[in-house]
Amino acid sequence: MIPINYFNVVLLLGSVVALGCGILSYFFNTKRLVNRSWLWLNIAVTFWSLGYFSMISTSSKEIAWYSNWILHAAAILIPIFYLNFVLAITDKTEKLKKLLYTAYFFGFVFEVFNPTKFFIQDIKPKFIFNFVCDAGPIYFYFFLYFFIFVAISEYILYRSIKTESFLISRQLKYVISSAFFGFLGGGSVFLLTFNISFPPYPLILFALYPIVITYAIVRYKFMDAKVAMTELFTFAIWILLLMRMLLSENIQDFFINFAMLASVFVIGVLLIRSSLNDIRQNEQLEKLAEDVKKAYEAEKLAKERVEAAQVEDEALLTSIGDGVVAIDKEGKIMFINRAAQELLGLKNGDAINKPFEQVLTIENEKGEAILGENNPLRQALTSGKKIITDATGGEKNIVYYYVRADKTKFPAAVTVAPVILGKKIIGAVDVFRDVTVERQIDRSKGEFVSLASHQLRTPLTAIKWYSEVLEKENNLSAKAKRCLREIYHGNERMIKLIDIMLNISRFEAGKIKINAVPTDIKKILEDIINEQKSEIKKRSQKFALECPNDLPKVLLDQNLFRLIFQNLISNAIKYTPKEGRVSCKVAKKDGMFLFEVADTGIGIPEAQQKRVFEKLFRADNAFTHEPEGTGLGLYAAKMTAEGLGGKIWFKSKQGKGTTFFVELPLNLT
Repeated sequence: MIPINYFNVVLLLGSVVALGCGILSYFFNTKRLVNRSWLWLNIAVTFWSLGYFSMISTSSKEIAWYSNWILHAAAILIPIFYLNFVLAITDKTEKLKKLLYTAYFFGFVFEVFNPTKFFIQDIKPKFIFNFVCDAGPIYFYFFLYFFIFVAISEYILYRSIKTESFLISRQLKYVISSAFFGFLGGGSVFLLTFNISFPPYPLILFALYPIVITYAIVRYKFMDAKVAMTELFTFAIWILLLMRMLLSENIQDFFINFAMLASVFVIGVLLIRSSLNDIRQNEQLEKLAEDVKKAYEAEKLAKERVEAAQVEDEALLTSIGDGVVAIDKEGKIMFINRAAQELLGLKNGDAINKPFEQVLTIENEKGEAILGENNPLRQALTSGKKIITDATGGEKNIVYYYVRADKTKFPAAVTVAPVILGKKIIGAVDVFRDVTVERQIDRSKGEFVSLASHQLRTPLTAIKWYSEVLEKENNLSAKAKRCLREIYHGNERMIKLIDIMLNISRFEAGKIKINAVPTDIKKILEDIINEQKSEIKKRSQKFALECPNDLPKVLLDQNLFRLIFQNLISNAIKYTPKEGRVSCKVAKKDGMFLFEVADTGIGIPEAQQKRVFEKLFRADNAFTHEPEGTGLGLYAAKMTAEGLGGKIWFKSKQGKGTTFFVELPLNLT
């Protein structure tokens, strides 16, 4: 006869309830990972508790040994199945699969040692029990493995509670609390294995584990098992009433039982339907609450970001060095920063809510006030177009002068942009700065251009002439002639560089003068090629010029035209290896001339192609191939082409070659 005691009852009760909970949730949704892992966990718990029940209750040592192996086989699996269950319910299985594999590895090792004396050394009577285990040499490490992985699982649950929705969070709280009590109570039996006597009361906590989980299943539709429990309960009553109806002794009892069955059937259907509706409503409410919460948090975050952006923008606009004035659609000043107040000589509060004409007095170079639609701010409000000028007046060559409060004035670089919301102009922003110093620099630059033109070119031209004269002398040695050629070529480079710098300075200062005269384009191109013949021959290159024979003369600045193609053709020759090919093509297209200068040279790296026309820029492979370049040639060519009313672009592939395209207006004589 099995002795009945506190331990027996608790272990037996725990096993029955655990198994029932596992089966119930599994059959409700067999495909769901949470439900499957919950079943396996409860099966392991059931085998552990029944194994302990059998071992401490039997009088046969042989049965006790078998019971010991079974309960410890289950105990080894419990931390693994619990971790698997926790990862499934928190949706972290993929993220933490390495942790799960580690648990499986340790579990496999302990399962191998389970039947050996290294795990359980002996089974013998202890305290009030027929048989209890004696720990082997590695049992302590199993003890650590068990509680470490349980603790890790509890920590994962704890972290997940903070991020999940209300309903899921409540479910996880019940899981973490019930598991804590269950493992604390069930784990107390480890004390017996280590020969430690303890009061039996902690084991009651093990019984709380399935009870708490069962409550969570019913109260918070844990693993969607509420409907399953309702169905099982209802089906049980239907079967009972059906049996009563079939076993009725007379027709009266048969109809009474039939009526009861029909009534209970309707009630059962309504009950099941009600449970389903409750779940759906709770899910909808939960989702709605979650959506409202997310929307509130998003709105709060957006508001905080907007406020932070406003503070940041105001701080930026206040501290910026340029003057900033913002007006509304009526022309009233809504914002003026500190720099604008200082530039205009205004005090704080002198401008806000006043019409901008009362605060921003703008004049032209003649000292005439710019009023009405000619005012850049008024233009922006009415036309919706951006107005931009620089120190030289920009594209319209208009220089704006802003008048200070003390009636002094300063030239300003101005950017006025409309503020558009949807398709409506709701205001405008004026950004301006004092360009007095910049204009002084421009004047100094013009003076330098004039100085360079007269003082630098003259001696260089003399050097060129003397070099040509001396080279014709017959009594010079070969070394002397070689030195003269070096001087000549070096001087030519200097003259070319000065020409480029002079033209760049003139273009940047807006002082370039275009002297258009009837020009034979083909002849100029042939002259440029002839100037490069020695270099072409030296490199054993092939050069082809493709130009229509009926090409008419056009009005063109010959010097500027020559500047463009001297740079393009010389670069093509310079960056094309020996025995390469260079070509120049001319064609008429839609009232324009289209020029192509192509080579089979080193090409331009794709990552650096956007910077080709920048001042002083040279590609990495250009430095290696030709160290003496300046990085000014293409910049000058671009400015010159645009100055002549055209444009320039290119296509290039590193190691294959480059083709430059130039489009210029076809102005017939």
